[in-house]
Amino acid sequence: MNLKKQTLLRLGYSEYRPLQEQAIDALCSGRDVLLAAPTGGGKSLVYQSAGLIRPGVAIIVSPLLSLMSQQVELLNKKGIRAKFLNSTLNPGEQDDLIWALRYEHIDLLYLSPEKLVQPSVIGFLHSFELALFAIDEAHCISQWGGFFRPEYSQLGQLKVNFPNVPIVALTGTVDKANIASIQQSLQLSDCLVLKSSFDRANIHIQIAQKKKAKQQILYFLHHEVPGKTGIIYCRSRKKTEELASWLRGLGLPSRCYHAALSEDEKQQNHTFFAQQPGTIMVATTAYGMGIDIAHVRFVVHLDLPNSPEAYFQEIGRAGRDGKPANALLLYGLQDMLQAQQLVTLQSSSSIIESQQLQSLFKILENRGCRRQNLLKHFDEDSVPCGHCDRCLSSKSELNMTIASQKLLSLIYHTKGLQPFATLIQILLGKKTKSLSLIKGDTFSLFGKGKEISESQWKSVIRHLIAFDYITIGKSHIFNVHINEKSRAILQGKSQIIMPSEHYYPILQEEQLSTDTARMHKILAWKTTQTNTQLSDTQIRLICLHKPTSIASLSRLTGLPKEKVALFADSLMKTLHESDTNETLITCP
Repeated sequence: MNLKKQTLLRLGYSEYRPLQEQAIDALCSGRDVLLAAPTGGGKSLVYQSAGLIRPGVAIIVSPLLSLMSQQVELLNKKGIRAKFLNSTLNPGEQDDLIWALRYEHIDLLYLSPEKLVQPSVIGFLHSFELALFAIDEAHCISQWGGFFRPEYSQLGQLKVNFPNVPIVALTGTVDKANIASIQQSLQLSDCLVLKSSFDRANIHIQIAQKKKAKQQILYFLHHEVPGKTGIIYCRSRKKTEELASWLRGLGLPSRCYHAALSEDEKQQNHTFFAQQPGTIMVATTAYGMGIDIAHVRFVVHLDLPNSPEAYFQEIGRAGRDGKPANALLLYGLQDMLQAQQLVTLQSSSSIIESQQLQSLFKILENRGCRRQNLLKHFDEDSVPCGHCDRCLSSKSELNMTIASQKLLSLIYHTKGLQPFATLIQILLGKKTKSLSLIKGDTFSLFGKGKEISESQWKSVIRHLIAFDYITIGKSHIFNVHINEKSRAILQGKSQIIMPSEHYYPILQEEQLSTDTARMHKILAWKTTQTNTQLSDTQIRLICLHKPTSIASLSRLTGLPKEKVALFADSLMKTLHESDTNETLITCP
């Protein structure tokens, strides 16, 4: 058996995927590699295999301490000699690690970029043979390189200091510009670029307009993913805490995760989420890189992500096992404006971030298949998926050219100084206090937009923002500008064709009874069982009557006692246990 096959078996796999083997062969020959593959695409196997095959120690650069420890623990369980060097080690542990490195007792060493670029560490690495450098999550070079994690931009010195040691940069969903940025920053001149399809066909994508968002989430949890494990992403720490607490109050097991929690709180909430089926993690993007939990079945975005790359990375945390998963994003005009405002307030890298956000807007507002539009951003051609919300909708498209002309004219005549809410009130002919202050009822367009609803006017504005017909000013005072592109609309030379609005249904809190919450718990229990095939009808009867014995459980389900006995104890324990008995930490 050859060394490559032996290494594969040591790592617990039976065969390589095509791009994995190609990358490993290139690294083993001493060539630099940039591998772009979606979340769950098996990137870690590449540097682990090549690092074990090549002589010397493989140095892996990882951005998160938790990710390092998780990888090292998994590798050690497989008998792989892996260690990490970071701030959590005491002086004695660091001395032991240095001894092990000098005497070739370590195969894979994990470091943070901050630790690696220290001159003392660079000097120490010269004292023994290196197999390769692996830069995990390499998209952080362009996202963090000059701002939050400046050490990422200093990783180019690796090629200067170790010209004969191959480098592999590994990243998730990135476009051409980010790939070029990574190569330039790491000084990879003769680099093999391998890019797999970013399509995750097992994820059912839905994007809908936000309207009573909490109630929309309840409908999703109850009707589409009952009893399933999933993540709900929010922008603010406060919102994660409030939403997690609200869900728990309704009987749905939930935890929160954000950067302000202590390390112990983060670890306890993560452990509970990973180990308890049916748990809902409400999190900021701090709960992101390195989250590898196979049974996550859904991801919800209650706020807009920062870019198409971030969106694809985040929904990719569902369905990593290849089984069907759901992604739901809810947003509205206010979400777009807030996201733009946040980018504007960040003085560093705001141009790039604005462009990334604008790309996301275009994808959200574009016509046609959601998946097709997303993949097009990553330079992938595809056919309509047939199962996103757009493909499943029978609604026709709308010609909003005249409505757009009215709105653009009104922006021009108000000098772009009136907020969108005021413009909509003028078009709908509403006599409000704010309109009387500016004598809005004297405008020629007052009441001339009643042919469409307020929500449709907001859709028109979103579309015009997304496709650069209007531009929001960057000052603290609201202002909006029309541009040369919008002149073609005003002159009738271009048309605005938009998809019909899609609103996701709602479920009120009072409709979610205690019995319904109990059913979520039993459905979650069912996912852990291999010896029962209870139907949803049988589970509803169990939740309604709450049996306490094998005999009563047998009568309810119509199953023989000997068959029921295989799962009765586990089921009844789950059925009757109280959430108040949970010992793990909740959110503050």
